Amino acid sequence: MNSPYYRDGRFHNLDGLAVPGDLGLRAFLKWRLGGRAPAEHAAARDVPAHPTKPRPGALQFPDARQVAWLGHASVLIQLDGVNLLTDPTFGRIGVGTIPRLAPAPLRPRELPRLDALLVTHSHYDHCDRPSLRALRHLNPAALLVVPEGLGAWARRAVGGPVRELRWYDGLSLGAVTVTALPAQHWSIRTGPDRLQSHWVGFRVEGPSGSAMFAGDTGFGGHFADIARRFPTVDVACLPVGAYAPRWFMGRQHMGPQEAVEAARILGARLLVPVHWGTYKLTDEPLDEPPRLTLDAARAAGLPVTVLRPGGYVAKTGHHGGWSPS
Repeated sequence: MNSPYYRDGRFHNLDGLAVPGDLGLRAFLKWRLGGRAPAEHAAARDVPAHPTKPRPGALQFPDARQVAWLGHASVLIQLDGVNLLTDPTFGRIGVGTIPRLAPAPLRPRELPRLDALLVTHSHYDHCDRPSLRALRHLNPAALLVVPEGLGAWARRAVGGPVRELRWYDGLSLGAVTVTALPAQHWSIRTGPDRLQSHWVGFRVEGPSGSAMFAGDTGFGGHFADIARRFPTVDVACLPVGAYAPRWFMGRQHMGPQEAVEAARILGARLLVPVHWGTYKLTDEPLDEPPRLTLDAARAAGLPVTVLRPGGYVAKTGHHGGWSPS
């Protein structure tokens, strides 16, 4: 594969860190069979996020400038007449084995017309075939944007127009530019395809502003690399959940404090924490990540809005900021 990030038969992270799978089966079993969650999580409750239904028609305006969180890693970005949806999941994930604990606030048919579906990597909680196929049926012309190496799967499993992007590749959709960004993660679906496709985040920018969706990522030097190219971003949707235990999850998932530091590095004008409260994937209680994110953001003086699934922030006026609606 002719890619600067693919060598020795697999894709790599920007700073060369080993991927989580390199810890091996013994480490995985140590985590899964290791017993109760650490005592520092005892103050939080294992309660999923409570979804809220957007106002009728709130996401249907053709000139909307909004960023809505639909739960887990699904973010609807509406900017300058273009509608984009990241990593859609509407129900169970995996091979139907992991239930969705916070119901989806909207079904596929309730979403506005989509210009593109943005998939960050091949893991089942971000690349859900049933959800993508449902959206493809409703939006046959929508471009399915995937990382390098995932295009063949996307054409076979979902169909329709597909575009692969490398890190920092961009494409234009109307007045909006979508750029694939580095992330610190890994990829696998079936075993033999381990590390055979890359992992990305996305930046969306138009005349009205900019938004970033980081995908799944650990904290690393890629945030400074992104900031050198894009010094600011209006709304940064950064993952804050699935971080415990740190010795196993730290390379692939940020915790709340790291997400706040990443937002600071990125010059984010507003942090919207995502990737929490929807699926039970790791050891921390479901409602711990937003509380810790709020504490860390307030201590750092960083603007933050914690949404419920179905909630959104919107830009007010031509030169206004972004606020909850």
